[in-house]
Amino acid sequence: MASRHLSNRENWQARANVVGSTGETAFANALAAYLPSKYSVELKPPKLKVYPQGKGVILDCRVVNRETGKCLYVEKKTGNKGGNAHERVYKFLSPALKRLVRSKYNTVSNPFYLVFSGDTFQGEKYQNEFKLLLEGENYAVMDRDFGNIEKVAKDIMEIV
Repeated sequence: MASRHLSNRENWQARANVVGSTGETAFANALAAYLPSKYSVELKPPKLKVYPQGKGVILDCRVVNRETGKCLYVEKKTGNKGGNAHERVYKFLSPALKRLVRSKYNTVSNPFYLVFSGDTFQGEKYQNEFKLLLEGENYAVMDRDFGNIEKVAKDIMEIV
């Protein structure tokens, strides 16, 4: 009986996946436009193999400083109707994960940059959560229409 009801529900995950993918691509393109040519922005870089049997995580983009070879991985979340997308980035705060990624990949000291965009993250509730839980971390909340992309690009250039 329950499965019949579940099959009749809308598939919000499919819609959320489209919104998320669109947001990732839009961010990477906007960022690339504000970085000098010594930087490259790669959408969906190869998987970071951090678990046994070659398992790992694929982040949304990677920024590489072509002069130094150092890179920074970006995880981008888009939220327009609440939800918990932001909570899925908190694994990137793990000291052990950061240490492993630094040791296996040519990254800067904090290898992750977290980006949030969309109506959800404009609210005070999320802003307060980020200020507390992401204190000292590399992150940005994008203004509507990426109005602060130039500032984010400058932050990333200082990091990598």
